[in-house]
Amino acid sequence: MFAMLGPISFRLITYFEGVSNRRGYDYARHEVIEGKPRLQWMGDDLEEVDIDLMFHVSYCNPEAELAKLKVAGSMHTALPLIYGSGQYVGMFVIRTIRSTARQTNARGALVAVTARVSLVEHGGFGGLGGLLGAVISVVNNAARASGAGSDTRSSAPSTAHAGDPGAVPSGSIVRQ
Repeated sequence: MFAMLGPISFRLITYFEGVSNRRGYDYARHEVIEGKPRLQWMGDDLEEVDIDLMFHVSYCNPEAELAKLKVAGSMHTALPLIYGSGQYVGMFVIRTIRSTARQTNARGALVAVTARVSLVEHGGFGGLGGLLGAVISVVNNAARASGAGSDTRSSAPSTAHAGDPGAVPSGSIVRQ
């Protein structure tokens, strides 16, 4: 697994195409008479992460995977982003989902599609985000040390009801 965004898991070998991060720093510009402007550091910008994915019918249902991303985005909620190493990155919202059909079958159903999921850090958690990250990292490290959770796919049946946004078909990339 490369990363998890809330309940959505991105597998490194089959789905992951690349990731880019952007970190910025804000400065206020103060104009002065007869001199160069002065800069004053205001704070850090929100982090932005772009995850490039590839979905193909040989290992998933591309339309279902895109639908899961769209449902997660339409929840308008911050989700924890955790890399496969167990590193907690922070709480992020889905800002955009851009998909490109690369191949379709004769009926127009998707065979291969690329997607770029653009995330932006949710800065509204104050100290809670850091605390949550610390707790998640401790739990992940303990699970890894004990050997638990080494299989990212679970065959346990889902308790979600049909029609519920949390309902996910078996064999899905979403951890159940």
